[in-house]
Amino acid sequence: MKKISILMAAIALSASCISCSDFLEEDNKVGQTADLTYSTSTGIEGLVNSCYAFSRGWWGKEAGLGLSEMGTDVFYYGYDNKQKSLNSYNLTSASLDGNTADDACLDHYWELFYCAVDVCNNAIYYVPQCTAISEDKMNTYMGEAYFMRALYYSQMVAIWGPIPYNAERITTVNTSPVRVPEAEVLGHVLEDLDTSMSYFQTAGVMTKSNASATGHAHYYAALALKARVLLYAASWLGETSITTGSYSGQNLYTLAQTAAEQVISGAGASFYSDYADTWCYDNEEIDANSEAIWGVHYDNNLTTTTNCIPYRYKTDSDGDYQSYNSLITRTGYTRGGSAMNLMFVSMWNNGASDLGGNGKQVFVRVLGESTSYVTNTSTNTSVYVAPYYSPYGRGFTRYLPSLYLWQLLNDNRETDQRFEGTLLTHYNMAYGLEGSAENYPLMGQFSVDPTVAYANDGNYFNAGDTAIYYCPYDGDSEEGIAMQEWAKNRYRIQFMYGGDIPVYSSSDPATALPTEAAKATSDIYGDTRYNSYKIAGWCSYPGIKKFLDDVYNSTYPTHDITGRDAIVLRLAEMYLIKAECQLANGSASGALATINELRDARAIEGTDNSLSGTCDMDMILDERAMELCGEQQRWFDLKRTHTLLDRVARYNAQASSNIAEKHYYRPIPQAQLDNVTNLISKSVSQSNGVLQYSATDESGFWQNPGY
Repeated sequence: MKKISILMAAIALSASCISCSDFLEEDNKVGQTADLTYSTSTGIEGLVNSCYAFSRGWWGKEAGLGLSEMGTDVFYYGYDNKQKSLNSYNLTSASLDGNTADDACLDHYWELFYCAVDVCNNAIYYVPQCTAISEDKMNTYMGEAYFMRALYYSQMVAIWGPIPYNAERITTVNTSPVRVPEAEVLGHVLEDLDTSMSYFQTAGVMTKSNASATGHAHYYAALALKARVLLYAASWLGETSITTGSYSGQNLYTLAQTAAEQVISGAGASFYSDYADTWCYDNEEIDANSEAIWGVHYDNNLTTTTNCIPYRYKTDSDGDYQSYNSLITRTGYTRGGSAMNLMFVSMWNNGASDLGGNGKQVFVRVLGESTSYVTNTSTNTSVYVAPYYSPYGRGFTRYLPSLYLWQLLNDNRETDQRFEGTLLTHYNMAYGLEGSAENYPLMGQFSVDPTVAYANDGNYFNAGDTAIYYCPYDGDSEEGIAMQEWAKNRYRIQFMYGGDIPVYSSSDPATALPTEAAKATSDIYGDTRYNSYKIAGWCSYPGIKKFLDDVYNSTYPTHDITGRDAIVLRLAEMYLIKAECQLANGSASGALATINELRDARAIEGTDNSLSGTCDMDMILDERAMELCGEQQRWFDLKRTHTLLDRVARYNAQASSNIAEKHYYRPIPQAQLDNVTNLISKSVSQSNGVLQYSATDESGFWQNPGY
């Protein structure tokens, strides 16, 4: 069969889609082949499954995380982050294709999302024609296809603003696309979600317990996404911004609040008594997690092809389908999974001889050795260390919490479970190496009291099980100096700021940067072993542990990816949506009460975790930071609330010097601009971030302003 070469125009995609069984081979079905394949139950099931395949290119992937969390108030980039331009706001429209040195991957995501939409459009076209499935199955599949199309479009409009919108499967290449206003696209998204919910309701597919498969959509997933989209439209464009269809003139905040309340009461989701259980590896499956409403499913067998995303529709000069950037695929096309377990932990070989062996950690992949066993020289016991070295530290550092985020969590640590459930404040040696005199401590994370030391005859420090402790003090304060003296010969201590090994350069969140080199000399141990960039803040810091695997249940000791599902919609977000809507509609007291309902669920037993005073947007954004950090929402939250510039100026010195109003939108990829025939130069202004242009002048395709 002749394969179709596709331009990377806005909606210039394949003439049809691919089934689940053959999407890795990119055997694009056209004409009679498609009609025959999708007339069978297995063919149509594969088509619907393919609608989900593209979601694994965004949720749980490094490049998607960069576009949704970098350049905000909650994270800095680490030493060798591969998307630093997103945080420094040095973005251009250049299509970098396979570049992994510093690549926002906007060109690949433009292609991926529009390919995903086309697959959904094909499902919407073919599912009703398949007589081999029951009516309930047909309704379920239609609900899923409309849900996924809405999901992909909601991401695209939030990234790029006005975009081409296509509700039909592509049968011809379009090189003169039209950018549709944001409100119109969002109106279509909401209509899709209503249609999805109607199909699900008819089929009786209301919750994840009766979804067609793990990670597949259902009525309350669509309703939860609807609440999110309504809030986005209301806060970004205005409460009555949608002027077409059934949402014309309606108060979107009121509708969002109603949707959130219905999810809270009807979805069957519930809070764990311990916030950490939300992220416990035993609860990682969407179906097993009581708080999760919907998410992207990864099989725990990482070699399962359904864990991988499709190849690109774009071909090379030989006609072979190209791969997406490795920042999106992570491990290519033979294995697949989430990369979130890698993104927030510090460097395993973080560099000083106080930890033995000139700071090197022992592991076969690190030193090129042929063993994963280390001998404890105190007990002469051979210890298997492979599972412990990697889950809590990598040979690279991508993201570290901002000073603002660490301080926020620390300020609530006495009453709120989210401090302990989020921050990785200390690293331990592998079980079995505690007190070892000559061998290198391998980092793990287990609950210990960092002030407890153990007697040891070792020659580098009297280590028990704690190797490194990240202290929330000013290292130059009286209590910091006392803690530093206490830690001497017990464990390495690194302070929030100040002291010999500070994580940040300043106590002011507006100016604080991750330190890039430790002090040239140190008298803690009477030598200069701390003269290393590897133990500076951009390599050694308190990590985020929400997305880590349980080392005892992993079949891949190296943990280069994980089969952990990516939770996209969960119960806590519905409370946060409700509170924000109450605030917007004039009930600050109602918003505070709703926030306190959530905080009560997150309270340490026996403590009062409630807030007092007047609820405002800062309070809600602080609460969203504690609850949702790292969950691929923060940049969109700051954008839609028009607080991106303000919050970055207050809390992210890596980003504040370059950020400007134009950065409320990402640039349209140059590869797209190069392949349209109706490109125009258009003068577009912005007001409070939002593009201002005449809806009557949409005939040409144009770049976002400032790029």
